[in-house]
Amino acid sequence: MPVSPAHPQRGVDVTRARRLLAPWAVRQRYHRARLEGAERIPRSGPAILVSNHGRLDFDALILIRMLLAATGRLPRAMADGLWFRARATAAIARSIGAVEGSRANARALLEADELILTYPGGVREILQSRFGREDIDWSDRTGFAQLAIETGAPVIPIASIGVNNGFFFISSGRWLGHLLYQRILRLGDRYRDYRDPLAIGLIPVPLPYSVAVHFPLPCRIRYRVGAPVKPDTHLSAVEPFAGQVEDALRALVASPQ
Repeated sequence: MPVSPAHPQRGVDVTRARRLLAPWAVRQRYHRARLEGAERIPRSGPAILVSNHGRLDFDALILIRMLLAATGRLPRAMADGLWFRARATAAIARSIGAVEGSRANARALLEADELILTYPGGVREILQSRFGREDIDWSDRTGFAQLAIETGAPVIPIASIGVNNGFFFISSGRWLGHLLYQRILRLGDRYRDYRDPLAIGLIPVPLPYSVAVHFPLPCRIRYRVGAPVKPDTHLSAVEPFAGQVEDALRALVASPQ
């Protein structure tokens, strides 16, 4: 169910969200996660946080937890609709502030002066990534830029570094993806290109990524927050502005330790 534009915060209890995110402290320590530049996150007002996705996938929960601890603000994650198809996962997702990733939901939250967190590369960026390097593949995923221009909200790039070091992919995952998403879960055409590669992580045997994702290698991850990129609501064009943000993210990834 999409969040209601009139009540974008309804049902979100930050204290409860903090409690539900607490178990991710274990993964935070496991990955020796560090957050740099949190002072660049505004303490009030709307903003769009954009980051690169990686094979760890659930590291987004680590990032949300660390941002909440550092700023007192709960970033509202734009989540894949898959999480809202089952009642149990939908309840958990909503309890930590996530909403189904649609432009209407994002706009409603920005108009309510919220922080939103989005990964423009989505699942494609996860599955097409290379081990040991940060991949940024947004192609035509420019919705965040359109929203920034329309609402005037600044875009804050966050480089997720090390998120492709947790697993080795040893297959394309096309066949397993078709079996899982089309034959078993019957998710339809929207998930037609989703894959489920065989992966090796902490458990040293090939497992479907949908299983292995819970058992990554103890790789170190870093989150680097960049300076806000502010759109000119009168002059900015969508694609050049999206490219400007992407360049800023690449610079963060490439900056020295």
